[in-house]
Amino acid sequence: MSKWFASYAEIREGVRLALESIRANKFRSLMTIIGVMIGVGAVILVNTIMDGFNEYAVSSIEKIGSNVIYVTKYSQDTDRYNLTEEERKRKNITMKEAYAIQEMCPLISHVSPEKRAFRNVARYKDKEVHSPDDFRGCWPTQPIVTNREVAFGRFIDEIDMRRKAMVCVIGPEIADALFEEHAEAVGKEIKINGWKFTVIGVQERIEDLFNISENDFIYIPMTTFDKLYPNTERVYLLCSAASRKVFGEALDQVTNALRRVRKVRPEDPNNFGFLTQERFKNEVMDITVKVQLAATAVAAVGLMVGVIGVMNIMLVAVTQRTREIGVRKAIGARRVNILLQFLVEAGTLTGVGGIVGIIFGALIGLLVTTLLDWTYSLSPFWIILGVTVSAGTGIVAGLYPAWRAARVDPIVALRYE
Repeated sequence: MSKWFASYAEIREGVRLALESIRANKFRSLMTIIGVMIGVGAVILVNTIMDGFNEYAVSSIEKIGSNVIYVTKYSQDTDRYNLTEEERKRKNITMKEAYAIQEMCPLISHVSPEKRAFRNVARYKDKEVHSPDDFRGCWPTQPIVTNREVAFGRFIDEIDMRRKAMVCVIGPEIADALFEEHAEAVGKEIKINGWKFTVIGVQERIEDLFNISENDFIYIPMTTFDKLYPNTERVYLLCSAASRKVFGEALDQVTNALRRVRKVRPEDPNNFGFLTQERFKNEVMDITVKVQLAATAVAAVGLMVGVIGVMNIMLVAVTQRTREIGVRKAIGARRVNILLQFLVEAGTLTGVGGIVGIIFGALIGLLVTTLLDWTYSLSPFWIILGVTVSAGTGIVAGLYPAWRAARVDPIVALRYE
């Protein structure tokens, strides 16, 4: 028991001496710990921001539904700058694929194809809005697949499809540009590229995903779109699995259906691709990991500077306190006692720098996430890691000075002036 008490007393004394040294040599101590502070602060700042980014991205992705499959012409890992001969000649996704999935895939609950017109102008009285990619033909299943509600009015239905009705559902940004109030848009007649449409609904507003607006679209019945743009064949195709439990099996069914309708031979690879929610999440995670690695590299530079600074200040401390070391040895202190004292001082010095760095990084992280309107999240893991690494840095940096102090000859030390 007395042994443990003695060790505790030595540690407490080492911490006290380190704090006194910081107070007595404020500028020197600041210059010493600033590298550690920058290193730890960089880790806390970046990881706080990236945690907020992760939560923002994942919540945005989940809003489109957890079971959504995007059918694409190319797979995600295709090099668009170095396409093979087959990839250059590959056919676009068309309505054939949409009908094939609908007929051959029982585990797909809904299919939502879209066709798009570009360079569009929408007008209401003296107001107009120019949007290059917001005029789309769709099926009534579109809001079901994308998990999006209509705030005012209704969405396109089967009757609109059969009648090839000149009706539209507009996004909130279109409503902002053309009307004073969203509710008053319903029932009004607007012109889109010269054609008259009656507004039957205004979609709810959702957050932009990675600064890509999801609120400036105009939807019309697919049959109406085909009447106005009979030569447009390319389709942007979404579908949703019946449940998350059968998602993998549903994806296999879609793959088999597309291979049949696109006439892919058994030995050939797919001539199409998929994007899923998990793929989006993995992309976000990949970005996060890369940024965190970069932050770690910055932190490593700061900590390296801190190691050098701590080693220098501890060597100076050993020299300045040579006589004190001699006195301690003369009254019975062993080498391990001297070694422990200087290691605790070094760890305390960098630990203070780490705590300051954590506070600094957390406050800047709070400011940044607030400005970006992201969720602020400071994980206890990063706090513990910051304190541990900063204190560990001091102990590593203090090893050589502490070893030198422990090896001082007490007779020589007592004669030191």
